[in-house]
Amino acid sequence: MDSFSGRSGRQPVHREPTPQPRPSEAPAHHSAPPVVPQSPRSLKDASKGKKGIVLGLLLFGLALWGGIAGYNELMMSRLIDGGKYQAVFLTNGQVYFGKLSRVGGNTYKLNKIFYLQAAQTSTAEEDAKNPQKTSTANSDVQLIKLGNEVHGPDDQMIIDKAQVLFYENLTKDGKVSQSIEKYYADKK
Repeated sequence: MDSFSGRSGRQPVHREPTPQPRPSEAPAHHSAPPVVPQSPRSLKDASKGKKGIVLGLLLFGLALWGGIAGYNELMMSRLIDGGKYQAVFLTNGQVYFGKLSRVGGNTYKLNKIFYLQAAQTSTAEEDAKNPQKTSTANSDVQLIKLGNEVHGPDDQMIIDKAQVLFYENLTKDGKVSQSIEKYYADKK
């Protein structure tokens, strides 16, 4: 028998005491996750998220702007009355008459083109050949058909939108419209 333990042949078993939770600590299932300092990579990921939002807003804004611009283009095209002739006033001061249409976002097309020109003195025989000649109190003005010039242009003009100041739909009973109609009637 061992004199120290009072037991025979057995060694004492030493056990660690079970740790008890401290009163200041909450149980593990109620605790908030620990704050972990963010690495530079996680900061980049957050930055990408913000860039994605900004990019998304930018794309939405562009789509909205494009929709509004497209709507305005559609409305401008609808203002051209296809049953009438138009007067097209350009930034260089020239005015052309004819059938105007839109062919693209920034382009107009004009067909059956005429323009005004101050008339030179002519004989009665020349006046009879040119029914587009109109006389006013101050000067004689002729409505000239495009295509008889030295360079021989086609009866079609493509005009950049930036060159157009404005256009007007002409009434059918106006002198220009009547002169154009008479020109085409005489050609038949």
